Amino acid sequence: MSFIIGLSALNAAQQEINVTGNNIANAGTNGFKAAKTVFGDVYAASVLGGGGTQQGSGVSLQEIKQSFVQGNISFTDNTLDLAVNGEGFFILSGEDGISYSRAGAFGTDRDGYVVNSDGERLQGFAPSESGQATGGGPLTDLRVTTGEIQPRPTTSVETIVNLDAATQPSSIIGTTYITNGGRSGTPQTIDVGAGQERLNGYEATALRVVGADRQVQLLDVPANASANAVSQVFAGASGVAATGKTVGYISNLTVGDPAAAPGDPARFAINGREFEIDLGQADWRDTLVSDINSTLSNLSARVEGTSIEVTHTTGADLNITGGSNGNASITLQGSERDPSTGEFVATAASSSANVWDNEELVLGGMIEFTLDEFVELRSSDVDSEGVAVEPTNANTIFGDISQPDSLDGVPFETNQFDPTNPETYYRSTAITIYDTVGTQHSLAMYYVKERPDETGDTNMWSVYFQIDGRDVGYDPNSEDGLPVPARYDLRFDDTGRYDPNQPKIEITNWYPVDEGGRRIGAGPVPGDPNQAEILTNSNFSIDLSQMTAFGGDFSVQSNNQDGFSKGQLTGLEVNTRGLVSARFSNGQSRVLGEVALANFANPSGLANLGGSKFAETSESGAASVSGAGTAGLGAIQSGALEDSNVDLPTELVQLIISQRNYQAAAQIISATDDATQTIINL
Repeated sequence: MSFIIGLSALNAAQQEINVTGNNIANAGTNGFKAAKTVFGDVYAASVLGGGGTQQGSGVSLQEIKQSFVQGNISFTDNTLDLAVNGEGFFILSGEDGISYSRAGAFGTDRDGYVVNSDGERLQGFAPSESGQATGGGPLTDLRVTTGEIQPRPTTSVETIVNLDAATQPSSIIGTTYITNGGRSGTPQTIDVGAGQERLNGYEATALRVVGADRQVQLLDVPANASANAVSQVFAGASGVAATGKTVGYISNLTVGDPAAAPGDPARFAINGREFEIDLGQADWRDTLVSDINSTLSNLSARVEGTSIEVTHTTGADLNITGGSNGNASITLQGSERDPSTGEFVATAASSSANVWDNEELVLGGMIEFTLDEFVELRSSDVDSEGVAVEPTNANTIFGDISQPDSLDGVPFETNQFDPTNPETYYRSTAITIYDTVGTQHSLAMYYVKERPDETGDTNMWSVYFQIDGRDVGYDPNSEDGLPVPARYDLRFDDTGRYDPNQPKIEITNWYPVDEGGRRIGAGPVPGDPNQAEILTNSNFSIDLSQMTAFGGDFSVQSNNQDGFSKGQLTGLEVNTRGLVSARFSNGQSRVLGEVALANFANPSGLANLGGSKFAETSESGAASVSGAGTAGLGAIQSGALEDSNVDLPTELVQLIISQRNYQAAAQIISATDDATQTIINL
């Protein structure tokens, strides 16, 4: 009996050494779970007895029990290296059926399936038809897409911006008024030798400026003031801009001095600059024009028929004298501005002077006023000192202004929207969109602050759209159907929020073109607002419903669209939920599947298949399958592997203990052998 007990003890110690040695051998095996031996004592069964005299029969191995304690996690540079942080097992499908493992060293085979080193395929849940995670469903082999992702045209654009409610309208409204119908003064001949003053002949007057705030300012216009000087008088008036200009025509130029020798050049001066011109040359007019343009600032000239047009661009008087040695006789004509073309023409009013005989010519100019919205010019019967002036006086620079409409200007509106001129819009944004073949295009949005409407709403806006610098608007009344400017009104309520009652913005007349201007991809279904969601045309919608018009700086919260170009696979991502996503070169990502995890009521009941794999048994219970992070399952760590949970110091101590037990069991057999030998020797 003692031999049997000793042999069972030796066998138990050997089994314990085997299990411990196996643990130590797999201390570096990913996903390996350490085991321990569970022993039980053995007693001979007796129908009658037992009690205090029952002897033991040795020891037996009852169970080799796996420890499913979490192992340490080590990080790698392979996205498909997966570790379960918590409960759960990866599910593998191979030739031998389904198995379960904590070892997550995966890669892809030639067909793109996610497999382990034995070629077994990792199981998971397939994504929905729209490419979204499902979190459950039938198990399937996880597969990585390696091909291209097809392009998708833009069908929807969503922009959220804030427009500054306090900004001023982009367009400018006002009036333009030109003194005396655009006519210059009458040329004056001044006999300097007789002591006459160099005066342009304009008489004094006074005007009232009514500002946009309806405040009135009375301004005096002195006698004989040049157009430039009068412009300076009005420079201090709010909402008024004035520019003078003096234009005269030299219609006759000869050498009139009797003392001049035959063939002498004509000598005279314009505004202090002396000229000497050989009138015998056929092109003497061109020569004079060239001399004037090259030597005098603010003075320009050109040939007009047989006359020479001379212009002082800031409105100083034209003054023609003999200079230091003049010998010429000159005739000077006044000018009048053509209201339809803005060009000047000579008038019949003229005057001549013998500059060699101390005579001079003086010509006063005209003024162009630009008045802001609601600013007006009005006549006055008195000047600022109460001295009477006569509005009917035609000899002032303004002419006769006695009629009620004499000072009415011509209305204008400037800064009409022009995408090439930032002064004509408030701000702009741009976003990349795509046509049906995946070509990129730039959609530009220009925001324009409009003037108040008839209701007095001061928070009125409009938006213009262009794609690649081309108009894309649709005009149902157009005969040729060509794109027109795409303009849409933007209305906001009293709190600065977008009015939801506005019609949806639809771009229905965009013909995509390449850089060479050739059409590319599908064109539009012109004017049809129901085609935006269809991927076979270029129609798309623009959603601005979340934009605001609050006081404050312009800001862009988001600028999104749903199109993209074709793309190549550039990488994979696996998140903690086990979602496997592919990243493409076009910036898109797509869910390829979701890693499934299994858990068991009694993991210790799993059958060990080797290779860090387990099989389901009746003792483990049926597998409960779900996604990572659900139903008590752990999270998945990508780019990481779970280490063996073997504790080497503990195992080495256990090996020493097992060795001691083995030696002790051998002593049982030795002692029994000695006792048996004694009996034999009796």
